[in-house]
Amino acid sequence: MVNKVLFVIYVLYCLEVGIFLLVYPWMRLWDQNFLLQYSSFLRVLLLNDFFRGAVSGLGIANLILGAWEVAHFQRYFRKA
Repeated sequence: MVNKVLFVIYVLYCLEVGIFLLVYPWMRLWDQNFLLQYSSFLRVLLLNDFFRGAVSGLGIANLILGAWEVAHFQRYFRKA
């Protein structure tokens, strides 16, 4: 039972992080990061659309991982 609860927590974590990384780089809060005020290199890097796309790609990867884990749920908890 504990393994199933931990599995559900892991899947929810993957989905939550995936949605966050997919959406957050395109929000206004991303542009208002306090690190952007202190480093011109970080400003150029973090505001680059290719970097934002890479972060969103990590979000998609997390969503796929969560969906894959749900699809293979039975494999982990087969009764021997």
